[in-house]
Amino acid sequence: MIAPNPNLLCQQAELYYYDFLCEEGRALIPEPMVSHIKQCQYCQEQIDKLEKALSQGEGHIEPEQEQVSSAVTVMLKLHFAYIGKPITCETVKPFLPGMLDPDLEIRIPTPITVHLDNCRQCSEDLETIRKLNLSRKQLRRLSQLLAEKPAEDNVSCSKARAAILAVVHMAFQETTKEVLKHLCTCLSCRKALYEFRDTICREYEEAEREEIDEKVFPCEELPITDIFDYVVPYGLDPAANQYVKFRDSLTSHMRTCPTCLAKMQHLHNTVYGIAERPESDVVTVCHIDESAKAEAATKFEDAYAGFPIRVEIASREEQVKAEQLVSTVSFTTALRQKVSAVNLKRFAKTGVAAAAVILIAIALLLTIQPTKAVTIDQIYKALEKAKNVYIASFVPDKKEPVQEIWVSRSLNVYITKTGNQLVLWDISNRVRKSKQLDITATETMPLTANMITDIEKLISGSLGLMPFYDMSEIPGDAQWSRVDEKGVEEPTKGIEVYVLQWLEKRYDGSIILRKWQLFVDANMSLPQRVEWYKKLINDSEFRLETKMVVKYLKESELQTVIKELSF
Repeated sequence: MIAPNPNLLCQQAELYYYDFLCEEGRALIPEPMVSHIKQCQYCQEQIDKLEKALSQGEGHIEPEQEQVSSAVTVMLKLHFAYIGKPITCETVKPFLPGMLDPDLEIRIPTPITVHLDNCRQCSEDLETIRKLNLSRKQLRRLSQLLAEKPAEDNVSCSKARAAILAVVHMAFQETTKEVLKHLCTCLSCRKALYEFRDTICREYEEAEREEIDEKVFPCEELPITDIFDYVVPYGLDPAANQYVKFRDSLTSHMRTCPTCLAKMQHLHNTVYGIAERPESDVVTVCHIDESAKAEAATKFEDAYAGFPIRVEIASREEQVKAEQLVSTVSFTTALRQKVSAVNLKRFAKTGVAAAAVILIAIALLLTIQPTKAVTIDQIYKALEKAKNVYIASFVPDKKEPVQEIWVSRSLNVYITKTGNQLVLWDISNRVRKSKQLDITATETMPLTANMITDIEKLISGSLGLMPFYDMSEIPGDAQWSRVDEKGVEEPTKGIEVYVLQWLEKRYDGSIILRKWQLFVDANMSLPQRVEWYKKLINDSEFRLETKMVVKYLKESELQTVIKELSF
């Protein structure tokens, strides 16, 4: 058998590994290449790895347990479904938001990225969406919106227009998910919504400015993510929004503020301008061509050097007939399908096998967590559903907590105890109460809109237990791993330990290595204890900064706490 020494022949053989595993595919492989693969120890080892990856990928994975690696593979499959087909702007639009998700970053040329490289308008659309700084959930919903055909639903325009007043007033609870979708996808209805909001905006601009609480509410600093859902409510379900009451202070201000309404109109024009933008004249076709890889190796100025692809760029008038244009992939449907992590059997056709090899190569480079492991996304989601939570924070060498926090999403309150100081934020009654433990008197003051917004953000987020506000903020180079029971000092049944590590760059240019260690209930995906560590360049090991102990309470238990604290 040939010794393991990967050379040019082995590199060429890589293109046929997948076909080699399939009986029907071997007939497509040149005989000299089949002979080489059978005798080459290196190729045999690579094929064994590929076969193991495929067998793991075909196992059942629950939707909530799908890992980032699987999501990248799905995205690449959707991209490479367009091999050899003419790509237009309409084809590319649904992919743009997903390409801005750090976890779905694509580092190889695909039919979609090739079009982006050559179409100025699509490239500008991508940058426009990037500047919005949308959350991961908002990017996904925008992808689905851009893939929708206008008004493909059972809602009549008259019914949708009857709901415009409620939508402009941001009272989504007065309408339905289907109506919101229609208002986002029907060109005439969303135009009517825009015009109605524009009329409201002009009316408030003409009103006396003293009546608007702009000094308290920082309108100019309001991020796009906070208003996006009210401009693009596609995919939202008012009946299932358990946190709508936490947004009352924001929406009550926005619906009467000309500055915020103007920002909403600008965002409306930005998002729907991309959706309605006419096709450019650029049409690209990406072909898999094994010879192109060898030829491109000597052309360092070629953006696709080293990849087995050949690109055709044509104008619509010159080379593409209308009946040849491929319709946009039903992106929404594709993302909802249960796709196994590395299940690439549908790519075994001639001419697409090389694309499958590229996908497999990328999939093999990714670290796939065990299917039973708890993911960060699961933890975020579990915390969002927790109703009543108690958190005690400790620092090293102190047995008593430096701070205690009680959060009740059902009662709409947030309580902190720091030293002898007790503070209760009552959002429902819009008041803040504070007192000293050794004094019975309680000081009460009204909550400003800015204060309510800050508290609502704390209550609706991850409660300070997660190192980042949401998944989209986690650095791309962060490492998430499970700690084996042997590495845990006191293993507890049902509790699993995970670690997230990342590099943090300070303002002075120095680097800190951060570690966040989590003890989580494997069944509920809820944190029981959280430990925060840091390590400076000169440190030999991590130093514990803070430890948080978490308990999940019943509403009655939290009411008892409020009573005992004499609030």
